Amino acid sequence: MSNPLSPELMTAAERIAEIAETLAVGVLRLRRRQSASRSSQLEKFPLDFSADRSVHATGKRRKVAR
Repeated sequence: MSNPLSPELMTAAERIAEIAETLAVGVLRLRRRQSASRSSQLEKFPLDFSADRSVHATGKRRKVAR
């Protein structure tokens, strides 16, 4: 919550608290943005494969009984 007082009218503790709050909000926004970016990257390159897909580069596919 921002203090509507002029910094000259605030105590040192109030100024420090306002700076800390501003920095904390910025860190949370940055983490949220990075998390959203990672989520979209994971959707583009999923790590899970269906049972009939091989993860090896040999090009051979194994038949899996279903």
